[in-house]
Amino acid sequence: MTADTLRDRLAEAAAGAAQDVPGVAFLSPGVVDLLLTRVADRAPRLAAGSGPRTQGVRVSRDEAAGAWHIDIRLVLRRGHRALDVTRAVHAATLAAVRAEPEVAARVTVTVTGVV
Repeated sequence: MTADTLRDRLAEAAAGAAQDVPGVAFLSPGVVDLLLTRVADRAPRLAAGSGPRTQGVRVSRDEAAGAWHIDIRLVLRRGHRALDVTRAVHAATLAAVRAEPEVAARVTVTVTGVV
């Protein structure tokens, strides 16, 4: 199993868990996600080699410690408390990535807007 495959699985698990939490309107793409989308629109063959990306979720690994960091950016639905939703997303994401054996992960949740 390569790191990229595990990285993709962690991103997909985190995105699915976050989107299932009540109060989450959608995951918010970052600047990198938006730029990659623009590149893929103009030159599909150049972007094809970069592999699939889950917008709104960034997964990185601290090589020294061996721990994974999952950064989730989301937009909140009006009428929901940001603190409650971010705690629920944090817990759901940790539960989802625990399905992967021997994965130590740190999760950061950022609310980027309200609709």
